[in-house]
Amino acid sequence: MSAVYAVLVAGVLLGVNAWLYVANKKTPVPEGCENLKPDCKGCAIKDCITREKFESK
Repeated sequence: MSAVYAVLVAGVLLGVNAWLYVANKKTPVPEGCENLKPDCKGCAIKDCITREKFESK
């Protein structure tokens, strides 16, 4: 019987996760946050992948 409860709890958690994912995708981006990119000017890490990606553009 505990296996049935485990499957039910896992199913509920997966369902909630899927619902939240879809709801998050439907939410519009707040005004002023459309083209955000990281502020790498103050970062001292020279081999940062994020920094290389945004500086190459």
